[in-house]
Amino acid sequence: MFRKPTLQALAVASLLAHTQVGCQQLPPEKIDNRMSDWAEPTAAEQIPVTPANGAIVKQNPPDFDWRRINLSAEYVLVLQHEGGKRYEWRTPRNWYLPSASLPPGKYSWQVRPIGPGSGVGESAWRRFTISEDAIPFVVPDNEDLLRELRNKPRPRSFVRGKDESKSRSLVQSERSNVVATVKNQVKKKMAQPALAAPPKLVDRKVGKGAGWANSLFAIRNYVSGEAYQLRATAFLWQLNHDPALLAEALRTGDALAALDPNGPTGHKSQDQASRDIAIGLASAFDWLGDAVPAESQQLWLKAIAARGQAIYDDLLGGQRRFELARYDSHGWTNLGYLADLSALMVGTLPVADNWFNDSFRFYIHTVSPWGGEEGGWANSSAYAIWSLNLGIIPRWDSIRAATGINIYKKPWSQGLLKYFVYFEPPSSPIQLFGDGAEMPPDFSQIKGYASRQDSPLAAWYFLNIDKREYPLQVLEAPIPLPVEGIKPEPPRANSIAFHDIGWVAMHSAIVDPLRTSVYFRSSPYAAFGHSHADNNSFVLVSRDEPLLIASGYYDWEGSPHWKQWYWQTKAHNAITFDGGKGQAEKTGSGKMTAKGQLTEFQSNGKVDFTEGDATPAYEGALQQARRRLWYLRNKNVLIIHDSLRSATPRQFEWNIHALNPFEIKEPGSIEVKQKAARACINMLQPHAIEFAQNNRFDAPPQIPPSRNENDQGGARTTNDQWHGRFQTKERMAAVEFLAVVDIDCKNIPIEMGNFESNRKIKVGDESIHVAR
Repeated sequence: MFRKPTLQALAVASLLAHTQVGCQQLPPEKIDNRMSDWAEPTAAEQIPVTPANGAIVKQNPPDFDWRRINLSAEYVLVLQHEGGKRYEWRTPRNWYLPSASLPPGKYSWQVRPIGPGSGVGESAWRRFTISEDAIPFVVPDNEDLLRELRNKPRPRSFVRGKDESKSRSLVQSERSNVVATVKNQVKKKMAQPALAAPPKLVDRKVGKGAGWANSLFAIRNYVSGEAYQLRATAFLWQLNHDPALLAEALRTGDALAALDPNGPTGHKSQDQASRDIAIGLASAFDWLGDAVPAESQQLWLKAIAARGQAIYDDLLGGQRRFELARYDSHGWTNLGYLADLSALMVGTLPVADNWFNDSFRFYIHTVSPWGGEEGGWANSSAYAIWSLNLGIIPRWDSIRAATGINIYKKPWSQGLLKYFVYFEPPSSPIQLFGDGAEMPPDFSQIKGYASRQDSPLAAWYFLNIDKREYPLQVLEAPIPLPVEGIKPEPPRANSIAFHDIGWVAMHSAIVDPLRTSVYFRSSPYAAFGHSHADNNSFVLVSRDEPLLIASGYYDWEGSPHWKQWYWQTKAHNAITFDGGKGQAEKTGSGKMTAKGQLTEFQSNGKVDFTEGDATPAYEGALQQARRRLWYLRNKNVLIIHDSLRSATPRQFEWNIHALNPFEIKEPGSIEVKQKAARACINMLQPHAIEFAQNNRFDAPPQIPPSRNENDQGGARTTNDQWHGRFQTKERMAAVEFLAVVDIDCKNIPIEMGNFESNRKIKVGDESIHVAR
C-alpha cells in the first residue's frame, strides 16, 4: 500500500536520497549558504559564485568564478587547505582555473580586488570539498601551451590516435566506407555550378520580420555548404594528396576568403556564417600546409584575422561583455570557435596569441554556462543537440588534436552524456523545454557525442542509437573512438533530477523503446534565451509518441507566432489565469528573474515524486504556484497536484496540449490518443470546473523557406495542434487542481473522499496523502 502522512518525503515510508549528478551539498546544518558579499552577482543574468559555499566539487582543480568589480580591477584568489597549505594566485579576470591538481580535502577560499575597486575589501570565506573521486582535469599554463603549439608541425588538428604515425592509414582502412561517402559528397558538389554572390541580408528596421529571418537562414545555408566542401576536400587531400581535391579546396577557400567580412556574411550580419568561414579556412590551412600557394595564403589569413577579430571584439574587447554575463547562446559557441581558431593560428597570425590568451582557457573554464557540474543544459535540449554540431564536437576534436586537452573529460561534459540519456533516450520522438522542442532529435549528433566518451553508459547509449554520425565528423574523430571496446551498461535508475537546471525525467523503463516518459521543468534559468515561460510544466511521451506536448512551432525567435504563442505559458502544460496570462509577462525572455525552483525530488524505484515552485515566475501576480507530481511506475499513472493562491480572485486555468482533439468522456474527464498511445485524464479537484478546447494559435507559424527542412531532409510541417483548458467556473483567491493521468486508459480504480477533510487519493491499491 502506498501511504504517507506528509507529502514532502514522498508517499513511502523509506526512500532513497535525491538522484543527483555532479555538485552535491553538505548537510544544511553544517554550512551557511546565505552569502551577501560583493562577490555575489547583482543581476540574475550574471554568473553565480563558484564553488558555492558547501559544494563538493567533481573537478580537480575546480573552476573559480566571482562578480567583476570593474574593467580595471585585478584580483588575488586565496585558497586554504584544511591541512594548512595556502595558495595565492593573481589574475586580471573575474575567474580562475588553476593549472595543477590539488590534494583532496576541505578548502576555504576568498578573493579580494586590488587596484580600482579594492575598497570593497575581501570577499567572505567560502568552503568546498574536493572529493577523493574528483575527476582530474588539468589545463597547463597558457605559456606552456603556446610554446608547444608554436613548435608543433602542421597539421596540428588532423585526427589523432594512439599511434599518430598510423592515423592516416587507419582512417583509410577502418573508415573506408565513410571516406567513400565523403568523396561522393565532394564530387557531387564539384559537378554543380559555382555559387553566385551570397544572399543579401534584409534590413531589420522594425522587429525580426519574416524577410529578415529568411535572409538570415539563407546566408547561413550558403556559407555552410561551401565551408563543408572546403573542410572535406582538405581533409581528404591529407589522405592521398589527390591534385583534384587540392584544386577544389583552393577554389572553395579562395571564394570564401574573398567574401566581405563587413558584408552579409560578416559577424555583425550573420555570426554563424562568419565563424564558419573563419574555421573552414583555418582548418584547411592547417591540413593543406605549404600546398596552399602564397597568394591564397595571404588571402586566407587576412580573412581569418578579420573574422576572428570580430568575434574577439564582440565578446572580449572593449567592455569584455562575456566576462560579465555568459548566458549567451551564440556568444558561448563563438568563444569556442575563437579558442579553436587561436590554437590553429598561433605562430602564423600574430594576433592569434592575444586570442589564445584571452579565449582558450576561458572557454574551457566556462564550459558550460547552461548548467552546473552535474552536466545539465537548461537552454532547451534542442539547442543542446544542435550545439553538438555547431560548436562542440568539431571544436573539441580539433582542440584535442592540436593541444592534447580533452574537454570531453571535464565533469560537465561527462554529465551532459547522462543528460542526453535521460532527456533524449534512444528513439525519443521530441526535444524538450524551449525552442525546437517539437522537432525530433538529431540522434546522429548525439551518437557522435557518446562515441567520444569512454564510459559504460556511453557505450550503452551509443549501441542503442540507430543512426549514423555525420560522415566528415566521423573522419575527424579520434581513432579508435574512445567508446570502442568499452563494455556497455544501461542506466541504473529510471528517473533523475538535474537540480542545477530544474529538470526531472521519470521513465517507466528507460531501456524499453515503448517506455512512458514524464518530463518536468521548474528552473532558475527562467524563460531566458531559448527557454520558454513554462516553469512547472510537464510533457508526456508514451509508446514512442508525443502524447501531452509543448505546443507551437519554432519558425524563428522573435516571430509573431513565437512572441504571441510559442514562448508563452499558455502554449505549455502549465498554469495560466484570466484568459491565458502566465509567466514572465513583465520581463519577457530578456531576464532570468521570472524563475522556478525544483524543491523536491525523490524516488524509491516504484514511485517518483517531484515538486516545483514557480511563484517567482508569475512576477507577483500569484502568491503561490506550486506543482507536485507523482509517477506510479507499477501502475503507469501520473498524479499532478497544483496549489495556487492570489491576492486577487482569478479564474485559474490548467492547460493541456496534444496533437489530436481531446475526447470529453464526462465532466472533468477527457481522453487523448496519438496512434497507439492513449491517456485518460481525470480532474478530481476542483469540482466547479469546465473544459474547453480549440486548434487555433493566436498567431500562426510561418516557417521561412530557407529553414523549411527538418533534420531528415524533408519539409517541416505545421499541422494542427489541440489546446485544452480546465478552468474554474468562478473567480477564486485560491484553488487546488488534482489530476490523475491514466496512461493507456486502463480504467484503473480511483478513490477519493472529501478532499478537504481527508486529503487522500487511492489509485488501485496505492494511497497518497496530499499535504496542504
